[in-house]
Amino acid sequence: MNRASSPRVLIIGAGAAGLALAQGLKQARIPFTIFEKNASQKEKRNWSMNLHWSFDSLEPLVPKEILSKLESTQCDPHIIANDPNQLSFLNGQTGDVLKQVESSRLYRVRRDRFRAMLLTGIDVKWGKSLSDISYAEDGATVTARFADGTQETGSILIATDGPHSAVRTLLLGKEKAKTKPIGYAATMCFTKVSREQALFLRSPPHNPLYQVGVHPNGYCAWLAVQDAEDAEHPEDWTFMHYISYPESGGDTIGRTTREHVAYQKQLAKQFADPWKSIFKWMPDDSETAWNIRLRNWDPSLPDHRWDNALGRVTLAGDAAHPMTFQRGQGLNHAIEDAHQIYKTIRSFWNGGGFTNGDRAKAIEDYETEMIERTGKEVRMSEANTVAAHNWDQINSSHSLKKGLMKD
Repeated sequence: MNRASSPRVLIIGAGAAGLALAQGLKQARIPFTIFEKNASQKEKRNWSMNLHWSFDSLEPLVPKEILSKLESTQCDPHIIANDPNQLSFLNGQTGDVLKQVESSRLYRVRRDRFRAMLLTGIDVKWGKSLSDISYAEDGATVTARFADGTQETGSILIATDGPHSAVRTLLLGKEKAKTKPIGYAATMCFTKVSREQALFLRSPPHNPLYQVGVHPNGYCAWLAVQDAEDAEHPEDWTFMHYISYPESGGDTIGRTTREHVAYQKQLAKQFADPWKSIFKWMPDDSETAWNIRLRNWDPSLPDHRWDNALGRVTLAGDAAHPMTFQRGQGLNHAIEDAHQIYKTIRSFWNGGGFTNGDRAKAIEDYETEMIERTGKEVRMSEANTVAAHNWDQINSSHSLKKGLMKD
């Protein structure tokens, strides 16, 4: 019977999944250390996310006094998260409503605020860029080595280090771990406008929180309020908006930010309001934008199966299943992963006194459930993205048929 000599959990990555897991382990008094490659909590980029069906998985992980701050992490903290909630799908060319699709209780959260909430009471080791992983010969421990020359040993390493996971690359190699472009790109834009313009963008018939516009010419647009904390000063609100478009062969690589913005503004001329106006009002020289190629990675593919080294290393969140965002499921599956891995660790931990076999079986069971659940979602989200850019397919898309509900 081999027992771990360093009974603690190593978490690589301080995003939503890693921090939610850390909160759960802290409540369960299971020792852990969480490492983040960025030098501080400061966000390099910020965006907003949908938290809906996974609230029930977040609740057991986070203490009530911390989770009570959830509504304050919303893009507009004055909006009550209703159950059910509705998302407006519009004909982007005419502005007509195609369908109001439902979700369970929905929180539209800002990443920086949501992450700050989950950081409460959690000690993160910042500036820790992972360089290698090694395993003890007796099967008991795993050691993480970092670029600064330090190393840390624990009983199990959980990778929650994002879509370009260093852990996934170490486990599978660069080529197998690489995310797959699916043929679409988008420029994420963040804009402030005048008081009157801001009120117009959130007034009926426009949804005050967000809406999607699908265009017959093969484009998909999004508009959401990113920051409306000050209800009395609409001129201070920030809107997040983009138009996604077909892209292949990296034909947008090399464009400057201004060139990306100019292309978005050109596409927006084909759209009705609110996109026609928000892109017209966006300054031509705006630098508050970045372009992304839509990518994913399906953990269920045969050549994507990693060796978990007797349950000593596994993946969760975007490290395990980066997916496209038109179906709004990424954060929810990341939180569900955190909940499942938390329950898994609790099932065998027993104060650190467990056999290698106990851990290996438990992690194998976690991976079986997670890979089946999220592999299906990666494929559904990709199909949904394709349908959102094909007018003939839009009515059969998962978003219009299922809304944001858990499949």
